[in-house]
Amino acid sequence: MKKQFIKTILTIPTLVFFLGSCLAQDSLSTVKNQELSDKKVTLSDISATNKENSSSMKPIPSIAQSKLKITNAKKGWNKNLLVEDVLYDVYIPANYDQNSQTVIKSLLLLPGWNFARNSWIENSDLVKYAEEYGYILILPEMGKTLYESHYYPETKMKWNAVPGGQFIKEKFIPTIQQRHNLLLMGQHNTMLGLSTGGRGVVLIALENPDLFVAGASLSGDFSQENMPSDKLMTSVYGSFSQFPQRWKGKDNPQNRVNEWKMPLYLAHGTADKIVPESQSRLFYDTLMKYYQGNSLVEYHAVQGAAHDYKFWGGQLESVFQFIDTKQDVNPHRFFP
Repeated sequence: MKKQFIKTILTIPTLVFFLGSCLAQDSLSTVKNQELSDKKVTLSDISATNKENSSSMKPIPSIAQSKLKITNAKKGWNKNLLVEDVLYDVYIPANYDQNSQTVIKSLLLLPGWNFARNSWIENSDLVKYAEEYGYILILPEMGKTLYESHYYPETKMKWNAVPGGQFIKEKFIPTIQQRHNLLLMGQHNTMLGLSTGGRGVVLIALENPDLFVAGASLSGDFSQENMPSDKLMTSVYGSFSQFPQRWKGKDNPQNRVNEWKMPLYLAHGTADKIVPESQSRLFYDTLMKYYQGNSLVEYHAVQGAAHDYKFWGGQLESVFQFIDTKQDVNPHRFFP
């Protein structure tokens, strides 16, 4: 009955079109299934196909990004580069060999509030450790930012036209990725910051989850509501009494511990008269409580240490040992 129906109703051209469509659909289904089964092998091809088919789709980062060559930078210092109007430097160790390097290791360096970007270099042995451990240094000029995500009508201190945290996420990191092939997914990306820069390490990690494999924060502040009279915080967020939600919201790292993923080295001097040691201790304790002792974070309260480069420089050996042993073990870094 079915054969008779086809014979009498369908013309030969219609039948050819019908059969061709079925074969094309079957072939396409087979190809797609094969692509999915070989996903790990053809990841870059799939990413390229997605990009061609829809510019609005989020591309799948390729594992091959970890082995890209560094561009637009030479060995040694590359100084006074610009992202919009913000200066930055890049240092590539003299003994760095791109051909033998299995993965690019970068360290994003964040200075303290109103510290020059090269203060780390001039006041510590940072370059020596970068050479020893094989890390590329990236030093943005962050000036007087608190790594804030927003400005408000009450904001009196604006480090730039764009808030610091927003600048790092939307301007700086994408430019470094495109210009130098650095800070890409799959690479060994790390951070180090002191004081306000230590706060920046944590906020950048929270706003760019899975991009950094490890970080270190020295003498940082993480719960500004515990310092309600702080003038710097007030100059950005307004007074705590009027706007407590701003002080406790997105820019409060301690109130976002449920989002924490990155291994973090914390250290703070007990004699710090600028940022209380309790800032790091409370942040650590909150993380440990939330994650029941398994927070990927270690804390070192250094007796008698102050808020200075004697303390910060003395932590570098431990910092590099910490960040260098952390491996990228999260498969979701490659599959959104």
